Amino acid sequence: MCFDADKFWDCFYCVEGNDLKNCCDCSTCDKCELCFSCLDCLECFEGTWLQDCRRVSESLFCYDCVGCNHCFGCVGLRQKNYHLFNKQLSEEDWEKGVQEWKMKGLQAIWDEFERIKETVPRKAEMFYRSEDCTGNHLTGCKNAYDCYNSSNLQDCGHLYRIYNVYGDRNRDTWNAHGGVDLEDCHEFVFMGKGYNCSFCYYCEVTRDCDYCFQVFNSQNCFGCVGLNHGEYMILNQPCGSKEEYEKRKAEIIEQMKKDGEWGQWPLPEGEMFDAG
Repeated sequence: MCFDADKFWDCFYCVEGNDLKNCCDCSTCDKCELCFSCLDCLECFEGTWLQDCRRVSESLFCYDCVGCNHCFGCVGLRQKNYHLFNKQLSEEDWEKGVQEWKMKGLQAIWDEFERIKETVPRKAEMFYRSEDCTGNHLTGCKNAYDCYNSSNLQDCGHLYRIYNVYGDRNRDTWNAHGGVDLEDCHEFVFMGKGYNCSFCYYCEVTRDCDYCFQVFNSQNCFGCVGLNHGEYMILNQPCGSKEEYEKRKAEIIEQMKKDGEWGQWPLPEGEMFDAG
């Protein structure tokens, strides 16, 4: 029961993550292990109820903590150890305090955790190593406009959950949901390692493809469905040559423009969705 995932091992009830091991009930977390009920976390180990944390280990109920371990009910800490509700304790006192709070029950812990949240200044957005960006939860991005839960973007806009698996950067990509290692791609949902592709759904390792669905390891395809290792194909039919493909593709696009269909997503029963 995991969805929108890359590299999951022994996980369940997780969604939109990458490189997770032995995790449960986690959402938009990357490179985490032995975590439970965490949200928007990176490189965390053995964490429970963590949100917007990075490189946090053996901690519970933490928000916006970085480089911490053995923290309980903490908010906004950096490089701290053995903190209980943002107070420094010895290892022995921390262990004792955590056990006492656990005896009080989940609701008491949650109420105190929320109270601590209200006392610590909160950032308007979560940007890490990013510049000239708008959106939220961005890492290693530059010139990214209205992008969310993404990493390593450059000159991109209107994206959600775009990151890297094969390479190191996503460039010149706009209006998309879910994808990895992209360049010059537009208007797609769930695409991996694509170059110059538009209006595609669930395609991977594709180049110069438009209006394709479940096409893999292919290039120069138009209006194709369920292909693997295809080239110079239109509506799943081979064109014979590059010249013939370019000619027929141009004719189809010209007719789509006349009919007002070019640049829109096709929907059932002839309906069209304006992606612009």
